[in-house]
Amino acid sequence: MPETPPSAFTPTGQATSPMFELLDATSDNVVAVRMGRGSAAGYREFYDLLVEKTAEYGTVHVYEETTDWTLTTYLSHLHGIVPDLRTGPQFDIGRYAAIGDSRWAKLLYDQWQVIAPVWPVAPDEMQYYKPADRERALAWVTDPDQ
Repeated sequence: MPETPPSAFTPTGQATSPMFELLDATSDNVVAVRMGRGSAAGYREFYDLLVEKTAEYGTVHVYEETTDWTLTTYLSHLHGIVPDLRTGPQFDIGRYAAIGDSRWAKLLYDQWQVIAPVWPVAPDEMQYYKPADRERALAWVTDPDQ
């Protein structure tokens, strides 16, 4: 049976954190991840990646899948609050696309939008997409004219 070629949404296997999978769409100034349950160690690793990309490219654009989230998954991302305040000023997010399929993923996105004007890791632009529109979301993240 022939092997299916990887797509932009295939995990690379490079992330060492159980919190997120790095996707093949990650390149240059774009970080594409599939987020799972949040953890303090996972946020440190994720933010280290954003700091590294910012140092290299100036601004990083983020594609983030938040699918199959439950209330427990949502609550686990409260681990990100302290790292946001501590590490946030060290990286710069331009465009951020959240791809979600649950009210919990949408709630986290909506809360982030509300606090964006005062939050240190808030992106310049944010959009929320359903999983069926993930190709459109990735196109927007990689090309601002989309």
